[in-house]
Amino acid sequence: MSNSEFPTPLKGDNHSIFVRPSSSKLVIFFAAINMKENQFNFWQLGREIDENVIFVNDPSNQWYLNGIPSLGASLDQTILCLKKWINHLEVKDVYAVGTSMGGHASIHYGIELDANILSFPAEIILGEPYSRSIQNLEQDIVKKNFLLEKIASFDRTIHMIIGESTPKDLINAGYIRGFENVKVYSLLGTDHYVPSVISRSSKLYTLLMNFVSTGMVQKELFSNSGNFNLYDDELFADLAEAYQNFRAANFEKAIFYAKRILTRFPAFESALYIIGDSYFQKEEYQLATNYLASAAIVAPNNADYLFKYSHAIRMLGDKNTSLHILDTLIQKFPNYAKAYYARGNMQVEEGNELQALESFKLAFSLDNRNKKFESRYLKLRNKPFI
Repeated sequence: MSNSEFPTPLKGDNHSIFVRPSSSKLVIFFAAINMKENQFNFWQLGREIDENVIFVNDPSNQWYLNGIPSLGASLDQTILCLKKWINHLEVKDVYAVGTSMGGHASIHYGIELDANILSFPAEIILGEPYSRSIQNLEQDIVKKNFLLEKIASFDRTIHMIIGESTPKDLINAGYIRGFENVKVYSLLGTDHYVPSVISRSSKLYTLLMNFVSTGMVQKELFSNSGNFNLYDDELFADLAEAYQNFRAANFEKAIFYAKRILTRFPAFESALYIIGDSYFQKEEYQLATNYLASAAIVAPNNADYLFKYSHAIRMLGDKNTSLHILDTLIQKFPNYAKAYYARGNMQVEEGNELQALESFKLAFSLDNRNKKFESRYLKLRNKPFI
């Protein structure tokens, strides 16, 4: 390894670099949306990897399209800077890893750096309706589908792991499922935050270590593998219609397209949930409970399904059963803040304000940025008799 000066400082507002002199590999972790300066995804596990590691973020939420400020003033300058690091460290193999906005960047930058790529859920086409990117990207910053062209001409395999609970992630993965150089792995009962779900099962470190060691995804790690490779163009078209109509509050159309999916894939969890939530929004609670219960059975590890089912049961007037479901939910998912908040509201209705106070306190402690949780907790805590 060269003894010359490093290409950049090891630490900056948007990067942190760990040099391992005996390593010939470099792992770059791209952070997701809404990370502040000096905050990085995969921070704990990434530092345990005994290879050269670079953590990066983009607090501007511009999908890394303007580069990484502390490494380069533009995309091209940032790519050049990373290549200088690769040369300086005498790296033979580069690995790009990211999720959400960072997943898009891991593919984009990984292609530019000829890297081994592991992307968790990512937007493949930017600026689509109801997407995270359309809410944050500057107008006309980039050709929205530029990544498709880059993937098509890339000669390495891109690995992507998504959850089947988030329709938009399925739709995005559907755009690249026909590419020979793309392998998509889907997980049942898993939402957009795939790395967190894998981490809770204590398998994320093994997954990352195996990927850095072999460039492959050890799919045998997952007991909840989904059926992504069985899905066809018709399903993805119906799913896109169901999702967009649901988001636009066109619930009848959302139900229609989601039911079309169920005629061929009766256990497709996203369709079951879209139908259940659509009936819920239409205040047809009995129908809602039928589909929400089915979604919760198909994907028992999805807390959102069970929570919405509890809410529908409550709207039917069965508060005892609803409260029992919430208690079960809390036992299984002790960090699910919304369950404590809902339980607190029901305890207030029953006159159990001391118990409610504890529930609101737990909800707020788990999600202290939620103004609704904070207001409810403080209002009850400040009552004279509490």
